Amino acid sequence: MKLILNKNGLLLTAGTIFILAFLFLKTYMETIVGIPSPEFEAVRRFYWWLIVFGCGFLACLGGTLWILKDPPLFLFPGTVVVLGLFYMLVLTPFSTPDESAHFVSAYRLSSQFMGKQAVADDGFLAQATEEEKERISRGANVLVRSGDDVPGLYTAVGQSTYNLVLTEMFSLDNSREMTVRYEIPVNTTPVVYIPQAVGISLARLFHLGYIPLVYLGRLFNLLAFAGMAAMAVRVTPLKKELFMAVSCLPMTLHLAASFSYDAAFIGLSMMFFSWCFYLAYEKEKVTVRDTVLLALLLILLEPGKIVYLPVAGICLFIPASKFKSKKHYWISVISVIIAVIAAVFLVNRLVLSAWATSTESYVGWSEAAGYTLKDVWEHPYQIFQVYYETLVTQFDYYLITMLGGFLGNLDPDLTVPPFCLAILWYVLIASVIRREGEEAPMSGGQKGWMVFLVFLSACLVLASMLLGWTPKELTYITGVQGRYFIPLLPLVLLVIFDKRLVTSLDLRKSAWYLECFVSIYALIRICSTACLRY
Repeated sequence: MKLILNKNGLLLTAGTIFILAFLFLKTYMETIVGIPSPEFEAVRRFYWWLIVFGCGFLACLGGTLWILKDPPLFLFPGTVVVLGLFYMLVLTPFSTPDESAHFVSAYRLSSQFMGKQAVADDGFLAQATEEEKERISRGANVLVRSGDDVPGLYTAVGQSTYNLVLTEMFSLDNSREMTVRYEIPVNTTPVVYIPQAVGISLARLFHLGYIPLVYLGRLFNLLAFAGMAAMAVRVTPLKKELFMAVSCLPMTLHLAASFSYDAAFIGLSMMFFSWCFYLAYEKEKVTVRDTVLLALLLILLEPGKIVYLPVAGICLFIPASKFKSKKHYWISVISVIIAVIAAVFLVNRLVLSAWATSTESYVGWSEAAGYTLKDVWEHPYQIFQVYYETLVTQFDYYLITMLGGFLGNLDPDLTVPPFCLAILWYVLIASVIRREGEEAPMSGGQKGWMVFLVFLSACLVLASMLLGWTPKELTYITGVQGRYFIPLLPLVLLVIFDKRLVTSLDLRKSAWYLECFVSIYALIRICSTACLRY
């Protein structure tokens, strides 16, 4: 094992740890005054150990980066997992947008894995309580253990949720009764819930309680994302540090450390991009196996989020000359297109049919009429105005919430502060600028095509919320969050990767370390706020 001693890197590590210690350890006693003791003593201890372990993590990461000449291969996925654990504990279950709906969706798949009844049927309805009947009438039908439908975990993070998690983390459950959770499950491809369902199944097999069951499901989602991110970094022949930076964004880790299926789509999109770049810029000949794997990635990615369908056009970066013949190239292209379209149709046929045939729309949350495809065809200029107003009024919000603003359930108190968001933009830019001696194989035409595909996907993201969430009384599209654009972020940033923009400095290690520091700082800051809330 070869050692180096990068004094600047070690000074950066020491400086960031000093900042954390000065800001949080020094004021620890002043902060915990608002936490009642002994009732919430566990919360006091949690906040203390969060600061200690946060500083310890940064010390270990900095030492590994600037003492070892060749950091171990597991450093990146290991860092993703460790940071994800911090997010998992600080931002308690169901604080992520729509997490409770993703939870029951994974629970349903878990029951199917275990050969148990997954949803309420007529037999259950005949013996159901009035509350259960009311839930079923609203569309909720997922059966869970009676102990897995208890109050205590809320969308807002505070003293009570921290205390419940900390005191019940190793609880057991021996309940035999089943009940219906109040959330309506998400009807999409079940592939995106497999990791969470495996975690829930293990908890049920070992009769673990509600809290450990929820956390085990979250943990398996995090592990799956870390595996996908590590594979993307390993496979891509260009800008590995860009995929590392996107994987370690606060919003990305927040989603990965929850039940959200967005983690799967971010991970799958990075794997798809890296595989395309590998076939386009590194591998000499493309085989049938390569094409099958490419089609499989698209089949896993596109049906669940058809708004990302345009980015499948990145496949065209792969030159026809790398195939055995022109005939094999066109057979591969047509086969992939047919397979992806078939998968998208099978998973989304009901939704697509409803959009295509609907002449009226009703937005439940606002109790007002919404937009339909008929409105888009008949009033294109009005729709253009809505898009324009959305861009003018919401663009800043998208940028902020894409990186890490308003974590939790869009909670303004649980956010990455502005100066940290600036650091994150520096990290992203530093990770994509070409270094001296590094090749930039993308042509101007390819970059233009890439920008066009991103534009189409972004328009579809907005269209999905225009048709499904926006009342006509609003002049802009509502319901869109920055996290929806994270899968597109690598393609946007790769436009900067150019022969004419080059730096002689190697900023990869320091930029990535600063990104990890931002997460630790933001989480301790968030916890110092949340643990004082009731």
